Amino acid sequence: MSLESALYTVEVALSASADCCTGLVAAKRAFGSPLGPSGGPEILALLHVDDFAYWYGHIMRHPKKDNTFVALLVWSEQLVNATNVPLLFRRFHYWIKDRLRYQPCTVQQDGDAYAECPSIETAAFSLAKMIQRFHIDLRWPDEDSLHAQDPDELRILSIYGLEGAMRKDGTFPPIPMTTRLVAVGNQR
Repeated sequence: MSLESALYTVEVALSASADCCTGLVAAKRAFGSPLGPSGGPEILALLHVDDFAYWYGHIMRHPKKDNTFVALLVWSEQLVNATNVPLLFRRFHYWIKDRLRYQPCTVQQDGDAYAECPSIETAAFSLAKMIQRFHIDLRWPDEDSLHAQDPDELRILSIYGLEGAMRKDGTFPPIPMTTRLVAVGNQR
């Protein structure tokens, strides 16, 4: 299975899920990159948008385990948007890994929000299952709900980390921006 067919698997699951909605924010909700910032193929999907956060599905190589891909759900108060796919992935890594603008979500069973897989194809199927089971009241329950005490999926911390990219002076690297080629002529 290729990246394109894995990406198609995720798109089909998103289209079939009434609970994964993005409103008018995005026309396309799943993107693939053969070489993302993680150093390998990646898939990023926008699952749900509400007044509080953005819910993403992400597939990438596991940062510490060889021959392993991870599929996971992550929520952030940061909308990640870009003018092209490589920039989208760079910005996602910037906001989630460098700036630590993410939170784990609650789960009821293994595989609700995290899966380690031997290939991007099996990771895509795992993410598709997460999308099929996605319901905002289960992944981020109200404090008065029946699921308020459900555990958080903390394995996400080993993927995105807890340190970020803050410099010693308290600043962060700049936000990735679109690069443009500009022809410079003789200036007199």
